[in-house]
Amino acid sequence: MLIIRLKEKKGGPILKGHPWIFSGSIADVKDKTDERFICRVLDSKGHFVCQGMYNPNSQIAVRILTLKNEPINKNFFVSRIKNAIEFRKLIIPDDTTCYRLINAEGDYLPGLIADIYGDVIVIQFLCPGMEGLKQTVSDILRDIYPDFIIHEKSDTKSRKAEGLRPNSGPVYGTLPKGDIEVIEMGLHFLVDVKTGDRTGFYLDHKTNRQRLKVISKDLDVLDLFCYTGGFSVSALAGGAKSVVSVDTSAPALDLFKRNMALNHVKPFVWECIRKDAFAFLKEDKNMYDLVICDLPPFSREHDLYTEIITLAMARIRREGTLFVTISYCPQFSCGDLLRAISRASVTLSRPARIISPLYQAPDHPYLASHPEGKHMHGFIVHVG
Repeated sequence: MLIIRLKEKKGGPILKGHPWIFSGSIADVKDKTDERFICRVLDSKGHFVCQGMYNPNSQIAVRILTLKNEPINKNFFVSRIKNAIEFRKLIIPDDTTCYRLINAEGDYLPGLIADIYGDVIVIQFLCPGMEGLKQTVSDILRDIYPDFIIHEKSDTKSRKAEGLRPNSGPVYGTLPKGDIEVIEMGLHFLVDVKTGDRTGFYLDHKTNRQRLKVISKDLDVLDLFCYTGGFSVSALAGGAKSVVSVDTSAPALDLFKRNMALNHVKPFVWECIRKDAFAFLKEDKNMYDLVICDLPPFSREHDLYTEIITLAMARIRREGTLFVTISYCPQFSCGDLLRAISRASVTLSRPARIISPLYQAPDHPYLASHPEGKHMHGFIVHVG
């Protein structure tokens, strides 16, 4: 087993529960064997600290598995995976067939994502240590879910930073032709596992879609960056008077239309438009009671976020609502989002009051000691 010795006074964050050790904290690496990734970590005096998965090619040099000096074997991972499953039984309602089963560090399984879509499990291996455990993890899931298809979709950009190439394909069984139909709190959606964003659906918005559903009754709604229509369908299910939905992706909008049909939404209360959101907002003269803005990661230029929020806020009627979120954009913090909303408010001379924060769904837990695991922030904003 690899033995990693830390520099002096670098063990504190680990003992406080942070699941990462950065490369700058490591003094040396010894006893290299064929077990390339599993490692034991010692402090500067040679005392045991933890065990984890080592990656010499990443700034996150060690992803911690346990603070105990215990065997890291198949039984270890069986226990962790079963604990994640039991947790989902507590929080996933009976009328939902799509959810995150394993959320990496949030389930004490760093580098591993597993999402459920009906009888399909989509898995992602995000670091070399977990990549090396692919067969073990897949076999455990197969034993627990013998009738499920298991499909890998390890195509995230983060794999490049870990020295890994994208990899996707069947693990056990073959995906059915066409899209997979799932149910989320009574609403039906089609999911494109093979080519859709992330693992196919924005599962982390589950509770946000319910929040939107509650506040949409009798409102005219604009849904920007609508993807396959999760928010749009939820708004109409909540009694929205009308929904206009905007996205640039033709395949996403094709699924959007089919999701509307799947939920028997009347054809004259919604419209989907394939267009860049900036261009649409600059040309559109209509006003709306509620504007949804699920921001994608643009760039490191914060001015773009301020611009789109300002344009969106300008299309909101007096005493209306802005529903704004952003995910997987660590360079644009919750504080940055608040400042962008504030600047838009000042530019338009429209008072903006925060009604409620928005977060990732509870099937995407993160550790209190690991704020980096919080990948989404947002707000419901009253616009005067």
